[in-house]
Amino acid sequence: MGGSVDGLTGVMREQFKQAVAGIAKATQAEWIRLAQVKLKSSRADYINGLRQAESFRAYNRGSIQVYEIQLVGKMPNNFEFGMESFDMKSVRPGWLGGGKAKVSAAGDKYISIPFRHSTNAKSNIFYTGKAAKADLRTKLKETARIYGMNQMSRTATGRVIPGPTRRVPNHASVHPYLRGLTRIQKGTKGTTASGAQRGSASLMTWRTMSENSPAGSWIHPGIQGAKLLPIVQRWADNELNLIVRLIMGGV
Repeated sequence: MGGSVDGLTGVMREQFKQAVAGIAKATQAEWIRLAQVKLKSSRADYINGLRQAESFRAYNRGSIQVYEIQLVGKMPNNFEFGMESFDMKSVRPGWLGGGKAKVSAAGDKYISIPFRHSTNAKSNIFYTGKAAKADLRTKLKETARIYGMNQMSRTATGRVIPGPTRRVPNHASVHPYLRGLTRIQKGTKGTTASGAQRGSASLMTWRTMSENSPAGSWIHPGIQGAKLLPIVQRWADNELNLIVRLIMGGV
């Protein structure tokens, strides 16, 4: 910017150091704020990558004080920079090669992949791709109403019945993605106004992945990068410019 810190007084130099440190922490906070505002289904994982112990570092490089802010983790970085389409059977061998995989009578490995659904408009579960085009959330609400999926099942004494309680038949005339939809309940602490036990529930479906799954049946469409980093960098540059001009007297 055409100025030099060499001419700063001791007090001004200390103010400058404190201001830069403050901008560094504020930049991390701004990055998190942007993720909270702009992201949806990836929000929690992305922000978790900004809240790791190594996400913020302050250290000396010779006589230079360095502040380093980084997005930690493979998936948070995939969400930021994007990821090309991939075959989930080969990219995630843990699904078929892990301890949860089973072996059929024919000797083929398979595993049931769970999918969580939510009728709550404020839920962080979002439908994309074919499910979004099919307006699956609207169909989910209708299916939940018809099959009583939105009602808590309790005993005569008001205790929550744990485990699977209701299930949509596989042959039901509902969207194929919702066949087999199951309500799974668990009791929680506290009671309702009527004295019944409080509880929570999840709506789940499962889809089988196997070594014999048709080619292309587990193709992920890829991830479009959020590209929040350039926005954060511009924000940090602007803040730093303001501080420099303020402390250095309009340089």
